[in-house]
Amino acid sequence: MELVTEITKPKFINPRTLLIYSKPKCGKTAISSGLKNHLILELEVGGAGYIEGRIQEINKASEFIEVLTTIRNSPEQVYEYLIVDTVTKMDEWSEIVGTYYYMDKAQGQKFNRDARGNKLTHVDKRFESVHEIGNGFGYQHSRNVMLEWYDMLNDLISTKKVKYLILLAHIKDKLIESKSGDTVEAIDINLTGKVKSIYASRVDAIGYFYRKEKDGFLSFDNDYKVISGGRCSHLNGEIKISEKQEDGSIKTFWEKIYKQE
Repeated sequence: MELVTEITKPKFINPRTLLIYSKPKCGKTAISSGLKNHLILELEVGGAGYIEGRIQEINKASEFIEVLTTIRNSPEQVYEYLIVDTVTKMDEWSEIVGTYYYMDKAQGQKFNRDARGNKLTHVDKRFESVHEIGNGFGYQHSRNVMLEWYDMLNDLISTKKVKYLILLAHIKDKLIESKSGDTVEAIDINLTGKVKSIYASRVDAIGYFYRKEKDGFLSFDNDYKVISGGRCSHLNGEIKISEKQEDGSIKTFWEKIYKQE
């Protein structure tokens, strides 16, 4: 093998994969619609009902897979920006899908069966989540589903069907010990267990979205209260991403995030 002797320049400037999280109804979907040539995969019923944009309503996991497969099988790039709204909903679906996967395995042949051995469906009150398996062993099945879905999404970039992927997520509050030893409330990504750390490590950048009066900001500061940051040199600190106009419309400044390459 021939070793590299020359210094190479960066291959990428912008985040190919960006995770944005915030409180519900804070405006993540609204600012996403300000991107040119976008497609929003709306997984939460009614979540984009008040937004003008290119929106694909998706009501269940099978439809989600169908849409990704359709984009993957297209002969050329379809969209520049693909926005998944939200990965928190994906996480919820993965628990159900992961349970079905487990039921099809040899060790799950007796899981969620009626007296005759027939499979129960997730709408049945007797249906148990795979997460109920002792010692947390069941979480690996939903986690595997989330990894499978991430690979499908990332493959759309690799095959140049989309240029950029944006994952939207909700937050959850948690208590942690601060640097001074006090217990403080911190902001975390609302994903299950190891899924959060895996997704956070795989994306190119993570931004926490919040509002100050009429303005929206993405924070890429990584401190003990907020998970954020990234590999892109221009994504640092607090970046103003949106501004509410007098007529109620939202002006966005995505050129601060996605610079011309």
